[in-house]
Amino acid sequence: MWAYVFRRLLWMIPTMVGILLINFAVLRLQGVSLVEELQLAQSDAGAGTARADARQGGGSTNLENYLDRFRRAGNDLPAVVNLRGFTDRVSIEARLHAASPSAPGKESDKSRAEKELWLYGRFAVLPLAAILADDACADLHGPASLAFSLCAYTSVSPREAQELPTELLNRIRDDNQFLRANRIDYRRDAGRGFVTSDKAAGDKRARLLAFIQDPRNRARYEVTTGDRWSSILGETGFTDVMGKLFTGQLWSETKKAYVFTLIGQRWQVTAWLVVLSIILSWGISIPLGIRSARRIGTVEDSITTNVLFLLWSLPVIFIGTVMLHHLCTESSGRPAPFPNAGLWTPGSETWPWWQRLTDWAWHGFLPLICITYASFTVLSRYMRGSLLDQVTADYTRTARAKGCSDDTVIYRHALPNSMITMITLGSGLLAELFTGFTFVENIFSIQGLGLLLVDAARQSDAPLVMGTTVISVGLLLVGILIADILYGVVDPRIRSRYG
Repeated sequence: MWAYVFRRLLWMIPTMVGILLINFAVLRLQGVSLVEELQLAQSDAGAGTARADARQGGGSTNLENYLDRFRRAGNDLPAVVNLRGFTDRVSIEARLHAASPSAPGKESDKSRAEKELWLYGRFAVLPLAAILADDACADLHGPASLAFSLCAYTSVSPREAQELPTELLNRIRDDNQFLRANRIDYRRDAGRGFVTSDKAAGDKRARLLAFIQDPRNRARYEVTTGDRWSSILGETGFTDVMGKLFTGQLWSETKKAYVFTLIGQRWQVTAWLVVLSIILSWGISIPLGIRSARRIGTVEDSITTNVLFLLWSLPVIFIGTVMLHHLCTESSGRPAPFPNAGLWTPGSETWPWWQRLTDWAWHGFLPLICITYASFTVLSRYMRGSLLDQVTADYTRTARAKGCSDDTVIYRHALPNSMITMITLGSGLLAELFTGFTFVENIFSIQGLGLLLVDAARQSDAPLVMGTTVISVGLLLVGILIADILYGVVDPRIRSRYG
């Protein structure tokens, strides 16, 4: 049995990686590129001002903010294969010429070619410096200085801002400000291409070249042969997200907080409610299913079956809405019996524990009913059907022929085998405990994990979606493993096969 468990644990690793890779690919396809982000900023801020900002890096559109956001999410890196390490001056110069307004092609393609260069990072710094040092490339000095300042820009995460030494943090900020202040202003001319419009272009160019010639700065952007080859798979969006995932560094841009901090806060809101619903639904469904199976064909069984089928046919969203309307809304000047939002009264944190417990029970009573009834109506039917299959099996007839009582046949022989179905259904309980119930949270305005996941998916918050995915999938795989172990506990045939 232990060998089987060990094999299953090993299979969990590629399963988890495969699921995360698929999830990452879907999120990447749905994500917004840097070009689209800047186009959206231009449309919001006004065409004239924002368009100049996007080219020159000044004014209302702060390009560093966009780079920070993309780098924290790993969106600045290629998805799964990174060939930027093999970038040289020739390829970058060709890209800048292709992005020139005087070059043939669509304007949107030219803009994309120029802006995608800003994401190349350290691999493009020295080639761009070589273009700035070449007097023959004077027409490219403007866009090259902008790309140079953005590729050499150092992002600082919120955690790094707290942990880095003050001296180092100040130096990084000073360097970033220096790079931004020395961008050479330029404009786009359809006939002449990139045209320098900065009177201080020569001085800025000299300062940028002096910056990169400083041994301390140059060492930061030197790229070795090993760096180039290791970056192919080691510096990709997927590896970046996975690294931040398992070190707790995933940052949610929409919530401005670390992913696992958000998950912990939201999960605590509804965890106790979900635990109670699981206990109640399983505690009701198993005895009810057993009783219904033992009284098959009776009036009691017919009533129970019809009532449970009726309850099962009513969706949770309908029952919750009805409860919200009739039990959580004031009518004829009478106060509502139950609150219509949240799981506690504002300010209850300072109350004594028994008052907080009463308040939580008052707020959570209706949501608990919605969650519980939706589960036990289905589980009890599975319990009844599974037990009926075992009651009519040959081994139960043999037990009765040997003189075993009906209770002995049911509880000692038939029930353990019928629990295999229930164990299979219960394999997802751990994941269910984590994800909660989105419909109920939405109806009763409970700020739980379910609504957080919906917001993350709606806003394409890839780090938050990845963080919740890895936890829910991990819990699901662990639940399946526990179910496999329990199969051997309740069924000696399985235990002997894998023992």
